[in-house]
Amino acid sequence: MSNLTGKTLVALGDSLIHGSKLGNEVTWVNKLAKKHNMTVYNHGINGNPVAHQTVEPQRVPMCVRYAEMEDGADYVVVLGGANDKRLHVPLGAIDSEDTSTFCGALNVLILGLTAKYPKAKFLFLTNYDRWRSKNKEGLSDVDYVDAMLAVCARWGIVCFDNYRQAGFSFYNPAQCEWIDEGCVLEGKSNRHFSDEGYDFLLTRYEALMEAL
Repeated sequence: MSNLTGKTLVALGDSLIHGSKLGNEVTWVNKLAKKHNMTVYNHGINGNPVAHQTVEPQRVPMCVRYAEMEDGADYVVVLGGANDKRLHVPLGAIDSEDTSTFCGALNVLILGLTAKYPKAKFLFLTNYDRWRSKNKEGLSDVDYVDAMLAVCARWGIVCFDNYRQAGFSFYNPAQCEWIDEGCVLEGKSNRHFSDEGYDFLLTRYEALMEAL
């Protein structure tokens, strides 16, 4: 029997967890839960950052909204960083707890989640290699990826480097045509996942979670 069978999974993230235009049911999170008869709570929200920011202040960041998630999780998955880059959030110091910075918000999020779920198994996931342009802070996707890896390492939290090890590239046309939601639905890449793309991700994350 799988270690995951019958357990409760809570996921927190942005559109890459929510499912963008396709919705929760196609995501690897919900597919994993269905496969292993898990109870799943998918708290992905399109456009959601980890940190507070001033560009779209109406967005409640992950470092705040985690507190309203369901109690009793056995597994907690967190994916973020894409919208912090998009919304020009500064990285900040690795030991900061300033939630207007990416590192500070991650520290607050990790401390809050581990207090809420002291016995849960955690898997943090970095952003992917999606947009190589720089924001107003002079930062690109990989800067937020490396910051998340560093902050998670500070707390001994497992963090998977999607940027370097996802097993595909949105910049590879042969892969993009089937893994990218936009290519499949509209013929133009939007750097989100298709149904088949989430199937591709499922086996990798399933193995990671089995090993936690």
